[in-house]
Amino acid sequence: MSALASAVFRRSVLLALFCISASAIAAEPTAHPKDTAKSKSSGWGVRQVLVADPALPHVLLIGDSILGGYHGKAAELLRGKVNLDVWITPKHIGVKDVPADMRGIFAEQTYDVILFNDIGLHAWTPGRIPEGQYEPLMRAHLANLHRFASKAKLIFASTTPMTTKTKPVALDPEFNPLIVERNQIGAKIMQENKVPIADFYGILVAKLDLAAGDRFHWTRPAYELLAQEAVIHITQALDIAGPSAPAAK
Repeated sequence: MSALASAVFRRSVLLALFCISASAIAAEPTAHPKDTAKSKSSGWGVRQVLVADPALPHVLLIGDSILGGYHGKAAELLRGKVNLDVWITPKHIGVKDVPADMRGIFAEQTYDVILFNDIGLHAWTPGRIPEGQYEPLMRAHLANLHRFASKAKLIFASTTPMTTKTKPVALDPEFNPLIVERNQIGAKIMQENKVPIADFYGILVAKLDLAAGDRFHWTRPAYELLAQEAVIHITQALDIAGPSAPAAK
């Protein structure tokens, strides 16, 4: 091969490689507009989990790190049925700017179904919600959901049990009674307002052996049970086919 031909060949190869690299860069997914730098680095924030046909229903799951544990399985069960977003937040119903967060999120996207709770892992700490204020705060939270997401069907998820670190694992004797009390208050409010309840607490209180051992979190089998419970309620709300109820063990 002559020197001129060799130079032309090298230039052609370099041009081809440049074009391939440019195409790959252009194909990289863009961040969801609701994601911020903070939410990307911390795991908090609203993000898309399933992006399907825009004509399919849009579903939002709201929660804390428990949602972080089960939403992957929920997405697997809902794939091809819905568009799914998750809002994983360190806040709770007593934080004053939660309504402003909700207003901004629901201004960007209209949801057909929203599963929510009081973001319980962050609400139980003494002093965060003043004595006697849980019920009015929960009523206000529900009212804000109706206000800012007026077209959505709502599902309430009870807060999961708080356990001991010791083995055999047991319910935390000091703070789990507070979880029970608040779940009962939440259930009363939801029943009054005809909001279905996904009984996350009831599912896991009988399966304490599935606890992760840090008082708050759970192992993969437990999160799979929560995902199944959530998806059963979501598909019922949308009147679409869903998974069968998990078999008792």
